[in-house]
Amino acid sequence: MMLFKKIIDFYIDSSIHVALAAYAFIRITILLLNISYEESVAYFGFYGTITAYNCIKYFRFFIQNETQKTIKMKLIFVVSLISFFASIFYFLQLEISSKLLSFLAFGVVLVYGFSFFGKLKSARNWIGFKVFLVVLSWTIITFLLPIVNAKLEFTQELFLYGLQRFVLIYAIMCVFEIVDLQFDAISLQTIPQRIGVKKTKLVGFAFLIVFLILEFFVTNQFTRIDVFFVGLIAVFIYFSNRNRSKYYSNFWVESIPIFWWIALLLFVSNLIFPFPSGS
Repeated sequence: MMLFKKIIDFYIDSSIHVALAAYAFIRITILLLNISYEESVAYFGFYGTITAYNCIKYFRFFIQNETQKTIKMKLIFVVSLISFFASIFYFLQLEISSKLLSFLAFGVVLVYGFSFFGKLKSARNWIGFKVFLVVLSWTIITFLLPIVNAKLEFTQELFLYGLQRFVLIYAIMCVFEIVDLQFDAISLQTIPQRIGVKKTKLVGFAFLIVFLILEFFVTNQFTRIDVFFVGLIAVFIYFSNRNRSKYYSNFWVESIPIFWWIALLLFVSNLIFPFPSGS
């Protein structure tokens, strides 16, 4: 049992799980917009997420003397190094416009995770700015990158889909904001620190309602899969509190896009819900 826990902890702490969630969101975008699958986009999103998250979380540990590093930290460094070179490999296969967009996402990560010139604090320490940058970077990589690489014309429909992804990720982030109350410095002035846990939950519910409204605007219908997973996110928001373990948000909540993608795959394959998407 202890070995299994250590494996799960490493899987989470090395950012493999959150990267799989990003990969799943990219695949959802490809499925919903009927875009041809591009391995370079999906794997750049996956390996780039591991690299970005681990650099933000562990950079100061990576530059420590080797004798100060634990075995786990050394293994995470290996995973990060492999992911870095893999992300470079797939980055080089992207379209030029996608590369430029990736630089934008990279810039957001730099601003979020690192201080500059010893004076300007990282943006996650700017009052009320932490969540916005996380949501923005996720929207860029999981939604904009696939459509830019596919050279789709940016229509009003795509704008609404992008806004839908933005508010969905924002709603999911409300869970992390509440759970992270036990870790976040009061100076961060995160959403629950500023307005309280109950109101933060209401913000999350409001974003989910906006998601469904946008779904109706775009498709004139509600798909059962979308309604189910929106309801599931609402449940996680409702039961979130500052005393929840890391598995609540970092494993179960981050699993939602993965299961959402799998459900859509089965739906497309008519293995489950064998009815038209408009029924």
